[in-house]
Amino acid sequence: MEMQRISSRITELSAEKARIDADIARAATELRELFTERILRDSYAPHRHTNLADTTTAAEIACLLRISERTAHRLVQYSALLVDYHPKTLDALHAGTISWAHAAALLHEYAALPSGAAAAMEEALLPIAADTTVPRLAHRARKLRTQLHPTNLQDRARAAVQDRRVDLEPADDAMAWLHIHLPVTDATAIDTRLTTTARDLQSPTEHRTLPQLRTDILTDLLLTRYTPDYTCPCRRTPANNPQPDTGPDAGASGSDDSGGGAGCRCGAIGHDHPNAYRVQAHINVTVPVLTLLGLDDAPADLEGYGPIPADTARRLAAHAPSFTRLLTHPETGAVLSVGRTTYAVPADLKKWLRVRDRTCRHPGCNTPASRCELDHTTPWSHHGTTAHNNLAHLCRKHHMLKTEGIWHYTQPTPGTIAATSPAGKTYTTTPDPPPF
Repeated sequence: MEMQRISSRITELSAEKARIDADIARAATELRELFTERILRDSYAPHRHTNLADTTTAAEIACLLRISERTAHRLVQYSALLVDYHPKTLDALHAGTISWAHAAALLHEYAALPSGAAAAMEEALLPIAADTTVPRLAHRARKLRTQLHPTNLQDRARAAVQDRRVDLEPADDAMAWLHIHLPVTDATAIDTRLTTTARDLQSPTEHRTLPQLRTDILTDLLLTRYTPDYTCPCRRTPANNPQPDTGPDAGASGSDDSGGGAGCRCGAIGHDHPNAYRVQAHINVTVPVLTLLGLDDAPADLEGYGPIPADTARRLAAHAPSFTRLLTHPETGAVLSVGRTTYAVPADLKKWLRVRDRTCRHPGCNTPASRCELDHTTPWSHHGTTAHNNLAHLCRKHHMLKTEGIWHYTQPTPGTIAATSPAGKTYTTTPDPPPF
């Protein structure tokens, strides 16, 4: 009886969560409509008011719910689709017969379908969604979408490839996920090749697991470069000049017997070879001097991520082509202000601010400072100074929202940013303390 009670309670809570998600979707759409009206009324940018309204709503919701703006933007878009075009799916969500994950999967499949085809798909899939898992629903939906879509799959695949991208997602313990969105044939080929090469490297003396080998092979292929006279351990073609696979299945099977570095069955796992060297990628790591000297093991700080182990920082420093001395205190002589002398920010002040801010200073935004723009908190045109207490990093999106007069920022004390949303809520962010 106790197990039945707990099971029933879980089912009730799941239905309640779905109802709340449906209510949030309605509220998000109402907020979006209000922002759209305000943007049109105030003529921020009439020619692109819809995108601006979505961006503004997502920024507001991200702060309210303490979620990423990418997640908030998806919530705003899905909410508008549910309210405006798919009320039956919204009703099913509110009734608790499907979850938000089911609704999101359905909306993904409804996308770009004519209204009649989308309605037919909705009628067919909602009963299935109530009785199956999200992956199985998505599989059924993809097949049905292919049948109902007015544009053939080949043309849609050709258009979809324009959206290919690579995303970095920080994880715990100095790790990260690298997500790649690319054509499924290439993804499958890469996956197969990694597995095939990893299995070829397995032996009684190889202690790495298959997942570890696959990861090491991918890392080595991307980060190791070979000189022209380097030949793989299997004595095949030089690694920098692999012979192309000219067979009928080239590029689709994931295997390549042509040899030579990336194409070798040996996997070219040889970055310790005298003719192989690591590709130099520019990354910013702040290392405490005692850690660098080996006198301490305090973590270093990787820009856009956070703490990394001391030994990793020392290894990176050992291969760094140069060092930059960061002036982080007035007594060191750093130029922290040029007042109204110039609008341009001096180089050492830029470096100082990158260490201070680390990311975009909009609340919740994690775009690394290296990909942001330095903004005069009080605009130069309003007599703002070029100084550390009037400068902060904003990514292009949030810089645009500030320029458009939608979000407002002040710097009440040096480095402290107070961001006020269009709804009148103020969020205060302070820079993290230096990593040393």
